[in-house]
Amino acid sequence: MERFVQFAQQTVKTVSKISPFPISLSDRQGYIIGDTNSDRIGKIHKPSVEVIKLNKAILFDDNTVSTMENVLPGIALPLCFEHQTAGVLGIIGDPHQVMPYAELIKNYVETMWHETIHSHIEELESKITESFIQYILLENKRNIEKLKEYCSILHMEYLLPRCCIVIDIGNSLITTVQAAKNHAFSMEYLRREILYCIRKAYQAETAACAFLNPQKIVLLKAINDITDYHSFMADFKKNSLELMEMLNVYHLNAFTVAVGNKYESMDKLCFSYEEAENLIKLGKQTTINPAIYSFYDWNVLAQLFPFYDTNDIHSIIQLRLRNLYHQKNFLELKQNFLTYCDCNLNLSKAAKLLFIHRNTLIYRLNKIEALTQIDLGCFAQSMLLYVLLKRET
Repeated sequence: MERFVQFAQQTVKTVSKISPFPISLSDRQGYIIGDTNSDRIGKIHKPSVEVIKLNKAILFDDNTVSTMENVLPGIALPLCFEHQTAGVLGIIGDPHQVMPYAELIKNYVETMWHETIHSHIEELESKITESFIQYILLENKRNIEKLKEYCSILHMEYLLPRCCIVIDIGNSLITTVQAAKNHAFSMEYLRREILYCIRKAYQAETAACAFLNPQKIVLLKAINDITDYHSFMADFKKNSLELMEMLNVYHLNAFTVAVGNKYESMDKLCFSYEEAENLIKLGKQTTINPAIYSFYDWNVLAQLFPFYDTNDIHSIIQLRLRNLYHQKNFLELKQNFLTYCDCNLNLSKAAKLLFIHRNTLIYRLNKIEALTQIDLGCFAQSMLLYVLLKRET
């Protein structure tokens, strides 16, 4: 209610700058909550009750108001919000002079009202989403039934596969606001714009996206199926670069992005978040530039390999090698690749040991590259695949 009164008073102040007549705003109970004459605020305005009841404008001339308390000549009109009468606008003055301006002022006030209410609703929804994301990602003890209940309330599918994207912007948000001249960027405005840019960059307009704190934002990206997942991960770096370009407009040009693997239910997303966080942490110890990290990027994996336990790496990227594992001749492709590596990448020697033509070996190695997107001409990436496949031998 207090915020509503603040809005009414601000509206009166704004409208008074363009209106040739004083105005007042009353709530549904008939109490004046905003008035050009602040002494009237808080007092009952009985005609407003009648306007609410009849849902139509009422004129008050000098003769009419002469016997009424706290009523001035003019016109009182119902204010509508979401097709319901939510208050009363009073325009003070000679009714005949006021009438030509009545609808114009009414429409202006209703527009301001709608924008303010929707802004408050968006702010509330943002805070609810923020609290929900903090609960599922940071809370050590999560109640599964409660989590399912929250998902239902927020219209989020509990069992829909998702992955967690973490965007670490450091202190750039605070720095940008402090450096902005003439308050060009307010904190709330920047936060809304950042969330909008993130959703747009990753084609996730309806996804849950929120600040965990002033330095860190999280997006819960929904994944429809395995094809969708591979497509999203293949485009992750490109989309992240587009995000960087978007945020450059707001002078946010130094941040880190990482994405964890996908998980099948909401309660498992904390693992995706932890993976993304760990990628950011380890990425800072490398020379990877730009700072965009995913387990789908073989260059990133090759540089982070020394920091991971081999078992962990193998478990993390099994899905990445899915297309290779599902080949009918997987064992043959695997043997050919391992032999090629054991022969110090000597094609002729490896082909001779395998009793196949050199061109056949080249064809099979090219097929491995196509299936995995690994660059076998890169020693670090070849070494990574070699270690992963060798341990399964």
